[in-house]
Amino acid sequence: MRIGKIILIITPLILAGCWDERLYKNSSVVSLTGIEGEIGELTAYYAYPEATATEMKTIVISGEGVSPRDVRQDAELKVEQTMDLSVLSTVLISEDTAEHNIYEYLDIYFRDANSPITSKMAIIQGDLKPFFELSENKQSTAGEFYDRFITSLEDNSFVIPYTLQTASTVISEDAQDLALPYLKMGEDNRPKAEGVALFSGKSFTGKTLNADEGLLLSILNDSLGFSTRIAHLYKDSPLTVRVNKLKRKLNITENKIVINLKIDFMLSEFPQDNIDNANLRKELEKFLQAKIEQDLNEVIKKLQEAKSDAIGLGRSVRAFHPEWFKKDWNERFSELDISAKLKVEIVKTGILE
Repeated sequence: MRIGKIILIITPLILAGCWDERLYKNSSVVSLTGIEGEIGELTAYYAYPEATATEMKTIVISGEGVSPRDVRQDAELKVEQTMDLSVLSTVLISEDTAEHNIYEYLDIYFRDANSPITSKMAIIQGDLKPFFELSENKQSTAGEFYDRFITSLEDNSFVIPYTLQTASTVISEDAQDLALPYLKMGEDNRPKAEGVALFSGKSFTGKTLNADEGLLLSILNDSLGFSTRIAHLYKDSPLTVRVNKLKRKLNITENKIVINLKIDFMLSEFPQDNIDNANLRKELEKFLQAKIEQDLNEVIKKLQEAKSDAIGLGRSVRAFHPEWFKKDWNERFSELDISAKLKVEIVKTGILE
């Protein structure tokens, strides 16, 4: 009798389920979304997988309305199941839309407890629709495709890694600006990374860096991915180096900031003999130092012209020299004397050394 009573008491606890359980089979699980237009006249796209008897395909629907929440409700009228954004991988935003206050279009994701804040973001050149039409022919989910695409850019240091969460942190402060992947649709109907979209405050400036300049921005920001390669021609020979180690130190005075960089390189490509020759190595180091330092300072000049502190210098000024920090940091940033000083050392010449 005692055993029987114990079983009766414990069984309900074992069989109890989750009160907030949601089954994917009852939802249209959206992995990719995008928005274009402006508040008052918006269009949004949603992509989700649908299984048939023979294949898995991607369904793309759109919604229209006056706000991000309104367009989502309009889209809900066109799906056979409730849309579920809990596994959203990527958010695409039209460049025209991003020129307004971008947080107005992202607020909806932070107020929904089921929305992930690890989603990738990208700014799109031109219309969004082709980017979603492309996903209809992908075997993987649409969001997964663009998530891998953007992750590969981050791994190769072409863009600074950002998610909805980290981007919102930058947007909400006045000491650093966003720099998001800038994508276009290529002539072969495949997305291509054009570089980096520069923000000033909460808005896209309309100015961009190309892919090579985006890589240099990652160096200035000290946010390198798994592989960072720089290619040049040295006396008509291809010279490609890979960053082995990077050190950054800021020298900040009231009207001047010097970004001191020390980079150890390894040779990835250099089809010449006598690589172990000390004089040749010093000559290569001198060449790389002059060329890359010049390119770094060109990037800084473009950032100042765009009033975009994508390097995050304002954070260091505010933390260590608060008396020099001003609320209108974007204006202050554009007027300062900012330069990069580089020291280069080739520490590895190849697998045969």
